[in-house]
Amino acid sequence: MENKRVDLTCKERYTQNISKLFWTRSVDDTSVLVSEYAVGGNIVSPSLVFEHVQWSDEGTYRCHMTTISGFRLTVTMRLFVNATNMWPCRCEYRRTLEYWSSKITQNKTKKELIMELEPKLQMMKKEMEINKTQLSSSIRKRTSAPDKRKSSETMGLAGATFISIVVGLMMLVDILTIVKHVRSAVKCWNSKKMEKLKFEDMKIKIKPKPGTNKLKNEISESFA
Repeated sequence: MENKRVDLTCKERYTQNISKLFWTRSVDDTSVLVSEYAVGGNIVSPSLVFEHVQWSDEGTYRCHMTTISGFRLTVTMRLFVNATNMWPCRCEYRRTLEYWSSKITQNKTKKELIMELEPKLQMMKKEMEINKTQLSSSIRKRTSAPDKRKSSETMGLAGATFISIVVGLMMLVDILTIVKHVRSAVKCWNSKKMEKLKFEDMKIKIKPKPGTNKLKNEISESFA
């Protein structure tokens, strides 16, 4: 039960002639911190004592001992606590906090912690990534919200009419310009054609008639 005193004790025959003793705790196979409210758990006081145990103190506790001769032994025990005042939060969030807290208290440099936690950090980063194109803000930028008010419909029609008139005038100017250029091209082509016909007529007029050269030769012979 919560708020009761609980003693976790290593067996007496193992606590003699020891050179090192410490406790560890794990929850769901994840190493977490031993409760800050627990006292003892060392060579001087091997037992781990909870004066007012809480549900958050649940977990698997291990007492690690090393004797003077170098013999190592681990005693494992499980602590269950029934909540009394309120239904406890048994979510993964608390376990996550305990996991990261246990990493912070280890005697490691920042570089060592980063190297150890890199896979976990990369996995968290991947889980937290979101597709920006699926955000509501991005979707709203590409869609128009319907507005069925009469004033909005009138403004929309007026705007559409104005845009249509402007576009129509621009197209009309372009069409007139194209017609003007086509007429100029046709006129230029016709003028060139007329000049060519006139030139051919002049060639026909200048061309000597048949027999003219023969007559000139006879006149020349008669004078000779």
